[in-house]
Amino acid sequence: MSTQEVHAILPLLVLSGGIVLLLLQVSFWRGHLAASTTALITLVAAILACFQVAGRLTSGVDSVAVTGLLLIDHTALFFCLLLLLAAVAVAILGYNYLKHRCHQNQQFSSYPEEFYILLLLVMLGATTLVCANHFASFFLALELMSLALYPLLGFAVTGDLSPQRDQMYSLESSVKYLLLSALSTALGLFGIALIYGASGALDFSGIATAMAELPPGPSLLLTGLTLLLIAVAFKLSLVPFHIWTPDVYQGAPTPVTALIATVGKGAVVALLLRFFTQTDLFAVPALSTLLAITAAASMLVGNLLALLQNNIKRLLAYSSIAHIGYLIVAFMIGNSAFGSEAVIYYLVAYVITTLGAFAVVGLIADSAMAQAPGGARPINDSACDPFQQAYYRGLLWRSPWLACCLAAMLLSLAGIPLTIGFIGKFYIFAAGVQGQMWLLLAAVVIGSALGLFYYLRLLLTMVQRDPEPTPAAGSGVQIATSGQLLLVSLTAALLLFGVFPQILINWINAL
Repeated sequence: MSTQEVHAILPLLVLSGGIVLLLLQVSFWRGHLAASTTALITLVAAILACFQVAGRLTSGVDSVAVTGLLLIDHTALFFCLLLLLAAVAVAILGYNYLKHRCHQNQQFSSYPEEFYILLLLVMLGATTLVCANHFASFFLALELMSLALYPLLGFAVTGDLSPQRDQMYSLESSVKYLLLSALSTALGLFGIALIYGASGALDFSGIATAMAELPPGPSLLLTGLTLLLIAVAFKLSLVPFHIWTPDVYQGAPTPVTALIATVGKGAVVALLLRFFTQTDLFAVPALSTLLAITAAASMLVGNLLALLQNNIKRLLAYSSIAHIGYLIVAFMIGNSAFGSEAVIYYLVAYVITTLGAFAVVGLIADSAMAQAPGGARPINDSACDPFQQAYYRGLLWRSPWLACCLAAMLLSLAGIPLTIGFIGKFYIFAAGVQGQMWLLLAAVVIGSALGLFYYLRLLLTMVQRDPEPTPAAGSGVQIATSGQLLLVSLTAALLLFGVFPQILINWINAL
């Protein structure tokens, strides 16, 4: 590798070095705060490395191919930056989550430091995935990310203060994701094998060259691409491959739910956009039809099933299914500059609002855990009571600023003006009109109307006063300073890019 190539993968090297450093640190000195600090420093260093590499690319070099496996360009660095910022938020949420569920005394067996090692491994896989230019790097990065997510989903088991019910739900979510992810991996590998058999290449440019020489119509290559798309649809939880999503979102620790909903899906969307753009798969009618069907089904089924949910994490799970369906509408015209711009903008809006919504949910649960007398748990991440109403009903009167943050996130998810979600939804409509996808636009309109109903229902729950408040519901919500700063930052970004969208649009157009 040349010096230029080594410099281009500097963010990946920083993450790798941070993982090794954290492993050595934990081996000699066990400490929750120390581990979280090292993880945050590593993530911030990787963010700075993205800016440093982007500055070098600006000076006459548009992209750098690294050993044929990775392609570093401005788009890949933008996605890396977005995912790393999301990881910083998850690390902060994770610290508050584990602080109330693990003993800090050395005589107990709670060791939450592994959470940050696994988080950095997920980020190494995600950032490698968005830079992948070859099926070898694609598969290795995807599996690195997935293998680190399995124990994270079941991480509540390590918390000796976590209620047994939470531990069982967390373990269940981990096992479900493991089994179904193994199935999708098998389908994806078989698809890659068929693609290699038909094209004789594993790099994206070689596949594009082989596709140009093959006659149109059904072929071995098309079969392989279809299987690969099915495997990717599982990772994005598109209908009908969404069956794992509500159970996993509900049972997993809330910071991990936020991680898989933002970083996990964002990395796959970035990879899919690069693969389709380089191989010009947008021109393949069979794949476009398959994407259109899954997008329409995701928008309608996701929103319809969200109407039936009483648990807020399951509601957000079905909402995420619908939002990925919206994103696919813009993705289908991704071969144009406007299509790519629409996909990236909507992905940024989705990451900000989803992180904010899960941050509020997690911090409320952490506050209830801290206020529980004698270690008893008055609220349950996996509880089935409507919206955990003892805590969400009347939230506006008990914690106005927290309720306002959650309200801003819900209004953004609903696509209300002055939020980043409204601009993202506008991009989706504009992309549908440009691509003349009238049936998909109809599904977008119907899905948006359904989504508005259950978002407003949750808002109404927060405004209602409880005539007979329970002691826990009547108490205030105590949020750590780091959680407050995180929520303020996410809400500010949501409103800033909603009121002044041109700032983000200019950044995207500069890629």
